[in-house]
Amino acid sequence: MKKLIYAAGVLSLGGASLVVQAAEGGSKPWNVSLTTQGFYDSNINTQPDGPGKIGSWGIYVTPSADYMKVWDTSTLSLAASYGATYFFDTGDTFDSNWAQSAAFDANFKHNFSPRVSLEIDDNFQLFQNASQVLMGQTGRIEGNNISNDGKVNMAIELAPRWSLAPGYENLIYRYEKDQYAASLDRIENYGNLDIRYLVRPTTVALVGAKIGNVDYDSDYGLYFPELPVGPLNPNANIRNNRTYFAYGGFQHSFTPAFTGSLKAGAQIQDWVNFETPNEVNPYLDFSLSYAYDVGSNAQFGVIHRANTTDVIGFNPTNPVLNQESTAFYANITHAITAKLALTVMATYQASEFVGGTWNGDTEDWWSAGATLSYAFTRNLSASASYYFDTLNSQIHIGDDYYRNYNRNRVFFGIVATY
Repeated sequence: MKKLIYAAGVLSLGGASLVVQAAEGGSKPWNVSLTTQGFYDSNINTQPDGPGKIGSWGIYVTPSADYMKVWDTSTLSLAASYGATYFFDTGDTFDSNWAQSAAFDANFKHNFSPRVSLEIDDNFQLFQNASQVLMGQTGRIEGNNISNDGKVNMAIELAPRWSLAPGYENLIYRYEKDQYAASLDRIENYGNLDIRYLVRPTTVALVGAKIGNVDYDSDYGLYFPELPVGPLNPNANIRNNRTYFAYGGFQHSFTPAFTGSLKAGAQIQDWVNFETPNEVNPYLDFSLSYAYDVGSNAQFGVIHRANTTDVIGFNPTNPVLNQESTAFYANITHAITAKLALTVMATYQASEFVGGTWNGDTEDWWSAGATLSYAFTRNLSASASYYFDTLNSQIHIGDDYYRNYNRNRVFFGIVATY
């Protein structure tokens, strides 16, 4: 099941951090840091209760760096990090007790004129924890898997109240293990165009369209990657589809600190290598953001759309094509005092499978957690976090609901800055 909102992983919670400035004194365009943390994960494989469920203590270490350069009409931002996680006990279920992750982000903004601007963004990730945005998978994915998300967006003012916002996005996913490569290796391309109208200084109305394709390009057989493609083992590209979005919406500032946005419409999917009727479903992307006090803010959102899934079913002539999901998310950071802060998050996602063995079956995924941090001094603070995740799925083989799981995680550490 796709995780639309929440990226669960030890790299983002708790820990000790040492930040080294470029030089003592004034602000510099770059920073480097080193983060360490301890954790306990009650279900490192996200497995149902039974022999496959293993809990482990562990440590996580990551160096990172960022750089920003500002010119008169341009801004360049670069950020990179590498993470190394060590699990004390894997029960020999991993290839190694070590797991690695990496991320690189580059962003470039340029104003050609007061009326024309350009933004280019690229995000690369190497991951093993499966709870990633748009990854379509519930459990941990063994192997060094990669994704890359590149975007180009423009804003073109046509008249004092009218503007165009064209854009393009390219996504690439690659998985090391053949079983995941067959169901999830793909290239996605999307082009979009929004027409925007300034209703008043605080409100922008828009209508737009987005056209894209999802091409599964592993060349493996979908059901048996190790065997040749044939009638009982169709090529993974049987799930290729073209997708079309049409929507309207707005962006509104209720106050300078309270903003909201909405896109609502329809999504149409056409499977180009499989004889089945086009799928039409609602499309929704709604969010609110409120900075209600110094150091305190809240975000709430709802997303509904179709998305990729690793579930393929058992019928080679009628595979599971994808799933339709609705996700609700809320994140609140509250400054209790000048030194004590609490962050609370919750995510719920409901998904329904489209096509194949489990057509119409559902999965519900919940995640909730909290982080409490206390600053002893300007350079030293402590944090502790707890997260609970659970998946309830109607998918089963006989009486075995093999995708259901519960997971508890605890993070703790000291944050030191310099």
